[in-house]
Amino acid sequence: MSINGITSAIFDLDGTLIDSKTGIINGLKDAFSKCGLTVPKDKEIPVGPPLYDTILSVFPDANEELMERITEHFRDAYHRFDLPVSKPYEGMTELLCKLKECGVKTYIATFKPKIFSSKILEKYFKDLYIDVATPTELPTWNNTVQNNCTKADIVSFLVKKHSIDCEKCFMAGDAQSDIQAAHKNGMISIAAKYGYGENLNFARYGAQSTNELCEIILNLVNTPEKSARAV
Repeated sequence: MSINGITSAIFDLDGTLIDSKTGIINGLKDAFSKCGLTVPKDKEIPVGPPLYDTILSVFPDANEELMERITEHFRDAYHRFDLPVSKPYEGMTELLCKLKECGVKTYIATFKPKIFSSKILEKYFKDLYIDVATPTELPTWNNTVQNNCTKADIVSFLVKKHSIDCEKCFMAGDAQSDIQAAHKNGMISIAAKYGYGENLNFARYGAQSTNELCEIILNLVNTPEKSARAV
């Protein structure tokens, strides 16, 4: 059991548990190409935000119809680009195993569609997590650009669904939205600074590597919180 009283853990997926950057970028480039679009040389495809936000960051003038076409092509490309090259970061499978041994219940909160995230989780983290929540599970979801939910919304959904005690839970992620989600839900925040996000110094704890993330989390679970490494 967790000595420090930690009972639950919530992880982001892309950029935190798995390295999926190459597959996502190649899949999006393929989708853009099928829609007759070429990524401008001065634009970088971000990894981590909701898909609609990613598309708009590259093509800000894209209308809803075009974004839907890009999304459909990206989903078609997933099995050729994303799934084959996405792999867990070093030590992540072992970390989730240790959390399970300590009686800590693990959950996943991700913008990655459930049809995709479930395949990755089943492949690499089978039986090591309780549930995965994506935007499509939210009661207010209607699959429109205007309905883009926040990571805080996804985490809040998990909290309510599983009666998670936020004071005994931490969230680890590589994006500002992950840290904001932890804070808005009253959880311990851990920044995975080795991932795809930036400007994460407002997290309670920060990990520059996967080894450091494991160290911080295992210290939180097995020793008093004050001894865990702060940002």
